[in-house]
Amino acid sequence: MIKFLLGLILVVVGIAALLLIPSKQEPAPMPWEITVMPDGQISVFNIHLGTTNYRQAQEALHIHGQTSIFSEEGQDTTVEAFFNSINMGGLSAKLVLNLVVDADIIEKMKSRATEARLQPSGAHRYQLGNQDNATLIHAPVSAITYIPSVRLNKEMVLHRFGFTDLVSQESENSNTEIWQYPALGLTIYLDDNEKTIMQYQLINTP
Repeated sequence: MIKFLLGLILVVVGIAALLLIPSKQEPAPMPWEITVMPDGQISVFNIHLGTTNYRQAQEALHIHGQTSIFSEEGQDTTVEAFFNSINMGGLSAKLVLNLVVDADIIEKMKSRATEARLQPSGAHRYQLGNQDNATLIHAPVSAITYIPSVRLNKEMVLHRFGFTDLVSQESENSNTEIWQYPALGLTIYLDDNEKTIMQYQLINTP
């Protein structure tokens, strides 16, 4: 019995010691942890907008995205990488990266697309082939759209990002409020009936 108790004590002490050992793994970056870099642009999720390329962004997110071209009449054609589900720090979300690609290269990629589908928005989505996907790994990230699974409210936004007097209503939906933080390159769309949308973009520098 004494040996059993001694053994049990040693096991408990061993577990406690393991719990007290500092973890070498860095904490996951959170959506409110925005750093303004020396070049005046922001870094969020370990992605430095305008500098970090698509390959590096995938490494930072620990997941591979799916790239497509979106083209709509009257709008700029965009190259986007979609991540259907990411989890960082216990927060799950959908995420989209906008990639910087020259217009002539985009047109060539569209001509080689394996599939083109009309979206509900009216835009055409072009599915890219393996060769073009491989080319995009060097494209810099210019913007991030983050859509958390948990809907944020005004109190949460104020707590994490502070006050802003740049609050307006979306023209097409009066239920949606747009909160802008220009110094952080951040725009937040709040709606009691829709998912929260957070957009991180390049800051206009002198």
